[in-house]
Amino acid sequence: MIRRSQYRCSFKLMGSDMPLDDILDRCRQELLELISNGKLCNASFYRYKDMGFLYLEEIIENADEKNIDVDALMADLKPYLKPWPEEDGDRFFAPMINVYYHHIPEDDLDKWEHERTSSQKQRIGRIAFVYPHKLPSYIMYHNAIVEEGLLKGDKYAFISVHENILFSYYEEPRNNVNIKNSDEESEVINKWLNVDPESHFDRTKAEGSNFLVIPCLFSVDRIDVL
Repeated sequence: MIRRSQYRCSFKLMGSDMPLDDILDRCRQELLELISNGKLCNASFYRYKDMGFLYLEEIIENADEKNIDVDALMADLKPYLKPWPEEDGDRFFAPMINVYYHHIPEDDLDKWEHERTSSQKQRIGRIAFVYPHKLPSYIMYHNAIVEEGLLKGDKYAFISVHENILFSYYEEPRNNVNIKNSDEESEVINKWLNVDPESHFDRTKAEGSNFLVIPCLFSVDRIDVL
């Protein structure tokens, strides 16, 4: 089965002479090895200013398996990252809390990756800044949309939150599906539209957008090594 997760890190102030490309290449090679060994399906890493965002698709036998140790996996980056204080100690990659998706991954990896193999995909990362006092509303409505399972969107879309920052992973061209695999109209989306979605987003921080597309540092997928 596939378990999806997202993580946020914080870069230190760095000079232009830091060999980041070499470090990222080593991290990428570590991830490719895990993909080759059947432990990962996808790993995509994005950056905006001093923030980094990592999207992972782990291949696991059961849901009780421990999450992969991302700090160890991306250990070459540690000297250039700020630690996050967590309940069980400092971490460099803070787990984000998932709030939104359109599809539950199939256990059959070939079915899960079918759309990735049938067309050329672009793997995109975006961030949004939600006003803190609006965050409960955003999370409540998006959890409700997922629970209802009727709103169609990209099969690979996955949105998580850390503090008041959302990170969104999706792929283009989009393959629109929904969790219930039904053409029924979503009632919850109409409720969300009635509470003024635009009022939730700090568009100044996101350079005029609700969700801002951010640069990809690297992206590797199982289909890249087949």
